[in-house]
Amino acid sequence: MPHRARILRVPRRGQDLCHSAFRQTLDLLRVTDEVLEELCRECPHLPDLDALVLRAVNEMVLGDGENGTRSPSHLFLVHARGDRFEGTLYAAGPGGFRPASGPISFRADESHAFSAGGDDVVVSNQQEEGVSLEAYQARFHPEVRRAIERPIRNFITYRIAGDRPGAIIAFNYPRRATRYEAQVLAALAVTLGTVWTLSSRVAQVEEAFLYMVGALARASEVNDEITGDHILRVSRYAETLARAAGYSEDEARVIAYSSELHDVGKIHTPGELLRKPGPLTPEEIDLVRQHTLQGEKIIGTSPRLAAARRIAGAHHENWDGSGYPRGLAGEEIPREARLVKIVDVYDALRSERPYKGPLSHEEALRVMVEGDERVDPGRHFDPNLLQTFREVHEEFRRIHAGIQPWG
Repeated sequence: MPHRARILRVPRRGQDLCHSAFRQTLDLLRVTDEVLEELCRECPHLPDLDALVLRAVNEMVLGDGENGTRSPSHLFLVHARGDRFEGTLYAAGPGGFRPASGPISFRADESHAFSAGGDDVVVSNQQEEGVSLEAYQARFHPEVRRAIERPIRNFITYRIAGDRPGAIIAFNYPRRATRYEAQVLAALAVTLGTVWTLSSRVAQVEEAFLYMVGALARASEVNDEITGDHILRVSRYAETLARAAGYSEDEARVIAYSSELHDVGKIHTPGELLRKPGPLTPEEIDLVRQHTLQGEKIIGTSPRLAAARRIAGAHHENWDGSGYPRGLAGEEIPREARLVKIVDVYDALRSERPYKGPLSHEEALRVMVEGDERVDPGRHFDPNLLQTFREVHEEFRRIHAGIQPWG
């Protein structure tokens, strides 16, 4: 029985509403992009969060013995996560504080140093509390005791408010802990609260930016609805292939969200051409190919979307120079676009189209490696990236199986 593709029709009024939503989405993306650009412009060399924390700790807590300044042997920074707390223990050394443990997770009632009296500030010395050193140790989480590797004789707790509430717990000051050291921790708490709050706000704007990228990509599908979850799969394929090809985690993440916009220019392509079950005329083919240039215009010149612009404009270029829109060849084609071309073709082979049925993973893999009447691997694909694809193709199978088409 011959395959019959399901063609979805979008009423004209529905198309107009979708185009309006597309423009609004694009405007919102530009706003969030501008906010992030402003943050980067104000703080172009801002170190990562861990570096900021260590810098604050070392400058404000690490003492040198002068003017009565003393530092603890260990510092525990914890955050509230639901009904639990998670933190990292830092140890003082000649070069400053350094992590002494991996993440330690616990309930508040599992650490006396955190829950004692529910006060914002707690200063405790074992000798002044009239309990044995052994009984004093039982108050602290076992992982903390193991990481400190010596009896705990005193501690100071100072709670941190803000977007990421938590606490600073300092252990084992020389001789005894005093209110003076608590004041130093108070200043550190304010500093870290500010750093963590800023980090949280930037993360929220970043999350909004990524959401708007996805929304813009989905809005561009108004004329091509039968592709379903194509953009989501392409994003995950692209991240997988980028990591395997040697990109860093951050670079792979940028390629992943940038790849979602590879076909954004199709918002300007007549829907009847994208859904046409038969062959296109030369004029129609030329019109469809304009989506690469339209995509570049839509994405614009934002530095944060530079990879997306390169991908949108060049993901239909071929390794031998026979592609479009500019006929680039080999290394002239941006590497991100060469990568997305491979994952885009794979997903197209696996997907239903008006003119064909979907292929299995095995069938698609054979076409990617050996070719068919439409795909010529030697002419179309970067050979190194194609080899990397062959090495991780099973992950592509799993991604496709885990993302089911809409509707």
